[in-house]
Amino acid sequence: MKAQVIRLTLLNHLFYYTEVAGGNASATFTGAFLGDLALNYALQRVMSGGADTYDYKAKPNYAQIAQFGFYCTVAKPIGMVKRTEIYINNTLFNADGYVDIDNILLSGKSPYKNYRQVQGIAVGTSFIAAVLSKDTLQLPTAIRIGRAKETLLKIDPLTEKEYKDQEFWLNAYTLATVYQNLPTAIELMKQQEKVNFAYILENYNLLKKLTLPDVLQIFEGKL
Repeated sequence: MKAQVIRLTLLNHLFYYTEVAGGNASATFTGAFLGDLALNYALQRVMSGGADTYDYKAKPNYAQIAQFGFYCTVAKPIGMVKRTEIYINNTLFNADGYVDIDNILLSGKSPYKNYRQVQGIAVGTSFIAAVLSKDTLQLPTAIRIGRAKETLLKIDPLTEKEYKDQEFWLNAYTLATVYQNLPTAIELMKQQEKVNFAYILENYNLLKKLTLPDVLQIFEGKL
């Protein structure tokens, strides 16, 4: 199995609704990582030559990732994460990514002003990830992610010297539902006494403090 380590750099601000804070107006913050689910679909879209269009589904079918022929780990930030300013996002005016004219016209009469504060990851922030595959892949130079694929990510391959001291992150949800190798990962982390979980969302439970050899061992025979 091959592992291609890459640096991903934001060429636009990135907004995901991954962390929520309370208050009189709900606030949503973009978590300091790039999710493996998003990255794998973005890479597959480019490498398969597929059209960059919306594919609305009632329920995601993450199990299909096992058929892509590769797996990209969660992208861990390199150094400090740069944050955007806090913006006000009005939720009345859009539905499924399209402007809702009826709601715009009615909003002036509504006593309820639906809005939330949002904060993203700023342009220029870099992350590190590993792409695992049976054979070396010709990776794209850039991919798009984000709620409306509005964020461009530049991809640069890293040498072993550049990623030598870096740790790698995996997603327990993906291991359990796509590759069925979560028990392998947990046992390995227990043996090395470095169990480190970070629950973010239902489909993002991060496993941290892994080396690249750890990741390769966990995915042995899965790709």
